[in-house]
Amino acid sequence: MAELRKDPLVQRWVIISDKRGKRPSDFKAAKSTEDVRPGPCAFCPGYEEGTGPETFAVRDGGEANASDWRVRVIVNKFPAVASDFPCADSAVGEGTVFGECRLPGFGSHEVVIETPDHDTPFVDLPVPHICDVLKTYQVRMKSFRKDARFKYCQVFKNRGNRAGASMTHSHSQILALPIATHSIEDELRGAKEYYDTHGRCIFCDVVAHESAIKSRLIDENEHFVTVAPYAPRFPYETWLVPKRHSSNYETVGDDELQSLAALLKFMLQKMDVAFSQPPYNFMLQTAPLDPDSWDLPYYHWYIRLVPQLITLGGFELGSGCHINAVAPEKAAEFLRNVKIN
Repeated sequence: MAELRKDPLVQRWVIISDKRGKRPSDFKAAKSTEDVRPGPCAFCPGYEEGTGPETFAVRDGGEANASDWRVRVIVNKFPAVASDFPCADSAVGEGTVFGECRLPGFGSHEVVIETPDHDTPFVDLPVPHICDVLKTYQVRMKSFRKDARFKYCQVFKNRGNRAGASMTHSHSQILALPIATHSIEDELRGAKEYYDTHGRCIFCDVVAHESAIKSRLIDENEHFVTVAPYAPRFPYETWLVPKRHSSNYETVGDDELQSLAALLKFMLQKMDVAFSQPPYNFMLQTAPLDPDSWDLPYYHWYIRLVPQLITLGGFELGSGCHINAVAPEKAAEFLRNVKIN
């Protein structure tokens, strides 16, 4: 029976339409491996001069911009925003009859090259190397936090053309902006309303509830759980949520990062087995950079993992209400039982 479910965090409706009878084998997403282009490429060792100077790198000794790196961060050569624009104090056009609002395109857009090996996907990196990538996100976010012009930082990874990737070489991206985006503002507002009503963090309640009922719990380790959210917009959408309350990703300790790296790798391996290496996105959702958003009692950082298995239709684009043909309880049951060789 179909259901209308409301996301308890952002109060957004989703239609769960199990009547459509979608099975995992019914999703025919193009394999991300079909987008592979042979190396070497601009992200490979030896091409550092062409990509510009690094803003950060993980390496064992050696000089900056040398070819001995394990993880390397550079400024995107085709940025969505750029630091050579002025950072305005207020938006141009605010208060006009139509409410037009614009700012100069100030910001920072960086690429995190996750491995020097052109042919090694993120999922095949050893857990300690994935941990280096996760630590790199922290280092860059802490750097942006020191600059008062930046208000929010979005970390994301696209794999495959369908998921938005233009390069085969494994990489992720970081955008630092002078504004907090609509999505994070909605999450903060919903989390604050829940906290004001119940006196608890909604994410902490999710962790406790899903760990108890287990119908939407996929996996867990010492520090994290992976769950299918109650009202997911996409089939097999998965959240990786820390058990310890923390609103800011920058506060994650080394032991937790190791646990996160292990569980993220495990979840990506399951996705690859279940859906034949699908395109996917993962997004790091965390509190804004401004001092007022540090150590919030009502918000809780997490990672969203979305395999790109469907194409949105006119109803979703027109209404903003997604139709999901796979109930999260069935998605969680299926993913729990995926075996990794």
